[in-house]
Amino acid sequence: MSVDVLKQLLLDIGIAEETLTELRPYTRLRADLGLNSTETTDLEVQLRERFGVRVNLWDQEDYTVDELVAGITENSR
Repeated sequence: MSVDVLKQLLLDIGIAEETLTELRPYTRLRADLGLNSTETTDLEVQLRERFGVRVNLWDQEDYTVDELVAGITENSR
């Protein structure tokens, strides 16, 4: 999975395009993008449906864009 694919997923779940203009590898999903509980759950569902991987975005760790992309890429092989 690429950052562009993740960006499209975020757009698909309703994250404003203006919010994603500054998307960087170190951008954190909840702290920097401000994903709320519904958006976080929607992203988990989309990742499972589109890539067949289960990611717990409710971990104590707030994933960065880079960490999520790398984890999905590794687990979807």
